[in-house]
Parts: sequence; C-alpha cells; structure tokens
Amino acid sequence: MSTDETYCVRENTGNSAHPSVDDVIELALERAADHRPEQDPDAHFDRYVSTALEAHSKSAVTECIRLVLIEGFTQRSAGVKAFGEDDYVRGIEVGVASRSYLRELLDEQATES
Repeated sequence: MSTDETYCVRENTGNSAHPSVDDVIELALERAADHRPEQDPDAHFDRYVSTALEAHSKSAVTECIRLVLIEGFTQRSAGVKAFGEDDYVRGIEVGVASRSYLRELLDEQATES
C-alpha cells in the first residue's frame, strides 16, 4: 500500500524551505481552473486534475494528493481511497500531476536561491 519514495514536502522533511503539501494542492487547483496552453509539454497534468475535479470533489482530489505525497500511498492505492475502486485511475493521474507540480515548485525555489 505504500511506496519507499519520500517526497520533499515540508511535512516529510521538516525543512521549512521545502514547499508544503498545501502549496502543491494550491498549484494543482489553480492549474485545473486555468490550464496551460495545449502546446505546453506539461499541460496534460492540468487536464488530469481538472477531470478529477469534474468527476469527483475538491476534497477527494486534495485527499489523493495528501495520500501520495505525505502518507506514502501508491498512486493506485490513493486513487482507490479517494475516488473509489472503479475510478482508481484518477489517483494515478492526480498522483503523477502532483509530483510534477512539486518538482516545479522545488525547481522554482532552486532558481530563486
């Protein structure tokens, strides 16, 4: 049910310089509401989250992101818990998107330093 990968979010590392999971969630929701242009190589992540929001709720998407990034659930397991057995694929999509958003935030921090 869990993965050995630990994500560099403040809740896991205790490092206040790392983005919090709330930062990742905020970016995910912003991007879902206002997608990047189709020609952007990462635009599909925005669609993943947007589609999950349309099919489920904001709380389900938020729960899925927390389960993946903090609780160590695999994306599939997070999808089952957040979206149900019949729609676990949403968990894979939202999990992949959340990891991408986290990388983006970490890259921004590295650039600012």
